[in-house]
Amino acid sequence: MSDRNKSYEQLIAEVALLRRQVIKLKMTKMAFDAQHQLMRTFATTLQAARGTLMVRAMLQQIVTIGTKLTRAESSSLFLLDTHGVVTESILARGATLRGQKQRLIGQVLDKGLAGWVYRHRKLGLITDTIEDERWLTLPNQPYTVRSALGVPILMGKEVLGILTLTHSQPGHFSPESAHLMQITAESMALVLDNARLYHERQQQELDLELKQDQQKTTAQSGQSVTQSFSEKEFSRIGIYILFGEGNFLYVNPRLAETFGYTFGELISLESVLELVCLDNRKFVEQQIYSCIQGQSKNLYCRFKGQRKDRSLINVEVYGNRTKLYGRFVIIGALRVI
Repeated sequence: MSDRNKSYEQLIAEVALLRRQVIKLKMTKMAFDAQHQLMRTFATTLQAARGTLMVRAMLQQIVTIGTKLTRAESSSLFLLDTHGVVTESILARGATLRGQKQRLIGQVLDKGLAGWVYRHRKLGLITDTIEDERWLTLPNQPYTVRSALGVPILMGKEVLGILTLTHSQPGHFSPESAHLMQITAESMALVLDNARLYHERQQQELDLELKQDQQKTTAQSGQSVTQSFSEKEFSRIGIYILFGEGNFLYVNPRLAETFGYTFGELISLESVLELVCLDNRKFVEQQIYSCIQGQSKNLYCRFKGQRKDRSLINVEVYGNRTKLYGRFVIIGALRVI
């Protein structure tokens, strides 16, 4: 083979490699954008909804993102508790009578793709439902399904939810789209877990209020004061996620309020260092860099923060380095001292 032919073949191989790398980068960006949207929606929903309504709003957002990323025609989502019992759901067929809904969910978890995903704790890709025994066609199904993708939303080994995406044409879901959903499911798990914990905390607060009402009738005011103080302390905590060189990926409303910004203004800042007074910026920058680069797993520092109106406040920051979408981020909390 001539040198010219070898060079030509080498060039073709290099172009093919570059194309694969471009596809991989595009998928990573799509997953990262989806995660960012989920976090923004979660923060907004916390301010606008409470209880079950808040949880259902997040389920709907997850369904919307999964459908958009894979160009699915229909989708369903089950939210499960620690015992594998479905506590909330969105069905592809839409609104359904309660009794019928429970029967459909039971059938799918027993003999369908969602049940297979739950038992195996892994993604299920069906290229043609006619040839795959994992697919269960339900009675009076109002849509046609020829390909499907079942996505487990995992927090460790626990299945928080199961997202099922479907399409009327066989072979619609590719291995690439399956991989995209697999990495996106990491952020879905983070959001669902936080939504569930927030819902549980709201319920605990409601129970606490009822208990305090009962305590008032028995003149046990001392205990009520102690409990109220602990809740006030908790309400002072700002939550954040940082990536890159100190860019915000997510902040909760409390952190934005602490620095006098709206959520949108704070999430749009070029760097967290804009919240640090000039004299402390180099120190804080070094602490963040050290944590992001893995020189230290944890972030802890105190500094003078700078609010939007340029006034200064003393703050304390905690954080942990973790991996999200193949890149390292810092997830932590901030409080005024």
